[in-house]
Amino acid sequence: MAVKAAILSVAVASLSPGTATGALAESAVASGSGRAAAADVTRQSVVDRAKTWNPGTPQRVPYSQNKYHDGYRTDCSGYASMALGLNRPGLNTVALASPGASGPIAMSALLMGDLVIDANGDNNNRHVVIFESWANPAHTSYWAYEQRGGYGTDHRVLTYGLNAGSQFHAYRPRVFGGGGDPGTGGKYWVDTFSGATGYREPNTNDPQGTLNKGTNYVYCRIWGAEVRHGAQFNHWWLRTDLDRANPGKNGRGAYVSAYYLAKWGNDEAKDNAGRDIPNC
Repeated sequence: MAVKAAILSVAVASLSPGTATGALAESAVASGSGRAAAADVTRQSVVDRAKTWNPGTPQRVPYSQNKYHDGYRTDCSGYASMALGLNRPGLNTVALASPGASGPIAMSALLMGDLVIDANGDNNNRHVVIFESWANPAHTSYWAYEQRGGYGTDHRVLTYGLNAGSQFHAYRPRVFGGGGDPGTGGKYWVDTFSGATGYREPNTNDPQGTLNKGTNYVYCRIWGAEVRHGAQFNHWWLRTDLDRANPGKNGRGAYVSAYYLAKWGNDEAKDNAGRDIPNC
């Protein structure tokens, strides 16, 4: 395919965000190795374990950053660690979001048992919840399990991470055989025909910065919103580190449309050697 002209228009199927609420407190003490026997952990088993703390009932486990239930801390990250089958007393929220325990994914890619995490701030505002399922066809809210301050174990509809600029992000636990730092799977070299805007998710809702024209590395690809100019289009998005981040944004692990690949055609996402870039 001939090298494309700079993009003139973008068509996207965007996510309509709901209104997110603030994060709740969790422990700042990281404990345990976070290892689990992956063969014993399935997405259903994570939800089944989450239910053992009787969410939303009078028998729910009370919230505390200092107490334990079955050897796990009874804060949000202890609860998530328990559901994932991690070592007691559980990882803290920052550790759950680290490369050793999980890897960032798009909110649109969430599956049962994945995590939605705000790892910013201190132990009074970081938070993690366990994704169960989307609450509506528009994906503007979702059902999740959480251990929340002032209440305890709960199962309710949330919107964390669905607003542009939210500090909540989606993560895939390593116990499912995936995830990890975007760079742990290696770098794949590609040529881009123009400077490209990178986004927080595989759509154009929240620009993070710019990837320069030329030879760049990417980590993986994910199917997302269509980017089109005339007869040229692509649904693949490439996870990479941007050359320039916008003020207040994070250029690492952003998504750039595969439309900008200089060597390939519609809905193709290959490296310069002609190999399909692996899925995120």
